Amino acid sequence: MTVERPDTGLPEAVEPGEQPHNGAHVPAAATPDGSAAADPEQPGERERPERPEQGERLAGVARPSSALGWLAFPFAVVWRFLFPKKPRPFLVELPFLVVFALVLAFLIKTFLVQAFYIPSGSMQNTLQPGDRVLVNRAAQWLGSTPSRGEVVVFEDPGNWLEDSTTSTTASGNWLKSTLTWVGLLPADNGDLIKRVIGVGGDHVVCCNSQGQITVNGVALTENYLYPGDEPNSGYLKPFDVTVPQGYLWVMGDHRSVSLDSRYHQDQEFGGMVPVGNVVGRADIVVWPISHWKTLPIPSTFKQVGLSALALPGAVPGAALVGTMPLALKRRKRRRLLAAKRATTG
Repeated sequence: MTVERPDTGLPEAVEPGEQPHNGAHVPAAATPDGSAAADPEQPGERERPERPEQGERLAGVARPSSALGWLAFPFAVVWRFLFPKKPRPFLVELPFLVVFALVLAFLIKTFLVQAFYIPSGSMQNTLQPGDRVLVNRAAQWLGSTPSRGEVVVFEDPGNWLEDSTTSTTASGNWLKSTLTWVGLLPADNGDLIKRVIGVGGDHVVCCNSQGQITVNGVALTENYLYPGDEPNSGYLKPFDVTVPQGYLWVMGDHRSVSLDSRYHQDQEFGGMVPVGNVVGRADIVVWPISHWKTLPIPSTFKQVGLSALALPGAVPGAALVGTMPLALKRRKRRRLLAAKRATTG
């Protein structure tokens, strides 16, 4: 096709659909069937991308195609809401981040670790008044039971705090109460903290001829006691108890001021603490910094034979297990002798 150039008046060859130098538009050539071909440069005639069908995405997340996908779908929606592909302005994002942090802190406090405040001196010098400790709650959720020598936090099993100076009244400061509830401040809600001396099946006696407490006949060397205290300081009466299964016998390290299991033998549970009341195991002192330390089990609770009688039938059971190899060996020998006689006969 040729067009006339206005500046020279000379004809110019132009391909169909091509824009000539004079700015005039040249129509595209017709198709073999006689219809005009679509001009790629015409607005509104460009090919538009296909949109996903309605319902393929829900709340910005791909629609699940399996039962497992539907189970994970709510979590995916929450994740996409918290972390969108297109960043939100900071002022819009800030409230979501605060709520997410509070929820995360609550979950950590409920299922993993929780900070507790030490209000009294019943565990001196292991713990000082005003210390903050981290309590491991995950062990309880996973089915672990407290062991001898551990320092545990537990709920009051029955009016143990009546004669205590510890205040259990709720704080009037709503902000402090809220932050404590979500786990951002250490709790001081009337729970107690003591050391486990005996577990289910243990025979705890005070005291032997040297004034020591014995567990299953094994004397405890309690180097962790408050300086100047004796194993039974403050109570001054002997005791002889067998801990039922599912219960604990607990005592404070500062025996002369600790109102522990010894003082509650005439109350419900006979001074024992139900394992179900245990909140968790205190593992670390985190505040103040100068008091930072871990709380391991003292070596006296690792003595050989301490747990020999902790469970009914433990000694007969251990004896049975010990004789099994000998019994199996003798049985194997009898079989070999019988086989030899059969071949020779």
